[in-house]
Amino acid sequence: MHRIFQEQPEILSPVFGVLGIAFPEKAAVYAIGTDVTEARPLARHIDTVLRIGPSDGEDFLLAVEAQERRDTKKESSWPYYISYLQAKYGLPVLLLVVCRDRATTKWATSPFSWGTRGWIAQMTYPLVVGPDNLPVITDPRTTAEKPAMAVFSALAHANSPHIEAILDALGRALAGMDWNAAS
Repeated sequence: MHRIFQEQPEILSPVFGVLGIAFPEKAAVYAIGTDVTEARPLARHIDTVLRIGPSDGEDFLLAVEAQERRDTKKESSWPYYISYLQAKYGLPVLLLVVCRDRATTKWATSPFSWGTRGWIAQMTYPLVVGPDNLPVITDPRTTAEKPAMAVFSALAHANSPHIEAILDALGRALAGMDWNAAS
């Protein structure tokens, strides 16, 4: 059923019409190679991948990317990561992007779409955390109760004017911890 498009590309216009998508009146159509096997190694690394096994549902994968600045290459690599993990493990995949500044957070929150002529073939919606939606933890008591979240807050707000207060609360909480009880 697919070869007819190679041999008789003029049927693309009525087929797209059935789908409600305009196909260009004049277009050159060429068949290109169909092998998508990568013969040479192409290094791609996801920062962290976690398999999550919730007690109340199906397992899923969480791909975590730390993003320091806008990187337009990620707009194509993130969908690749999701597709690859889905194909390899047969599990749903979520993408979590962690940022340190508002501009990167805003960019990463945008849905990234791939398609043409008003039709979207693929869209990626990252989950994004950064200074806009992570709490600024400056209370030593909260810091002592949730030290890992306090450290993450400090990392996310490293460029924030509140960093001194965050680090002060973190220092006080760490100084007051019983390190013998923790081990």
